[in-house]
Amino acid sequence: MDASDQVVFVLQLVLALGPLAVYFLGLGLVNSQAHPCMVPARTDFVVLTIALVPLIMGPVLAMVKFGGWWPLAVASVAAAVFVGVLLPRRNSGWVIYNTSLPQCRRLLYRACRRLGLSAEGNDEQVQIAEIGLTVFLTALPVLRNVTLSLRTQSGRHGEGDQAVVRRLMDTLEGEIQEESMLPSPAGASMVVIGAAMLAVPMWFFFHHVDAIARAVRQIFFA
Repeated sequence: MDASDQVVFVLQLVLALGPLAVYFLGLGLVNSQAHPCMVPARTDFVVLTIALVPLIMGPVLAMVKFGGWWPLAVASVAAAVFVGVLLPRRNSGWVIYNTSLPQCRRLLYRACRRLGLSAEGNDEQVQIAEIGLTVFLTALPVLRNVTLSLRTQSGRHGEGDQAVVRRLMDTLEGEIQEESMLPSPAGASMVVIGAAMLAVPMWFFFHHVDAIARAVRQIFFA
């Protein structure tokens, strides 16, 4: 492998693993806090997409050498359509990190009681009849989060109901901030995973720093 190939390989490795490593580091820090963390589902989806797209696009870029640019163009269009279809609507859901399904459901019930709303349901959904709202809860234990998907009954899209829904989410966030808990071992594990993933491209970077420096000099001082 000559110097130019080494530089390309290191840059590809940094591009592929860097965003995913930073994602796991951030996820580990969030899961190490003393209380859960609530983010919009749309924001969570965008961040996860940014972390995964470079990893997925790596093999596509390698195919450019053999099949021209059309695989990259097709993959880019397919990825854009895929992301556009799956991108959650604004205020249609929330993701709560550093929590479990029973804890999340308990916090939601507490927020409803604080607003004088009655809530009933099971492990997978909570129904709030006064505002015609159903909250679907989906747990992902691997990442230690719970997704709350909001569904309003047909014909219940009035400004009053929507205002109560916004107040409910604000109240839930307030309940989350008041929740005290011990740091999760899962958070430390995610930090270790992120650090290890970041260490791999950094090791290659410093191992080939001379080749990278020569390539930079050729680009700027040729």
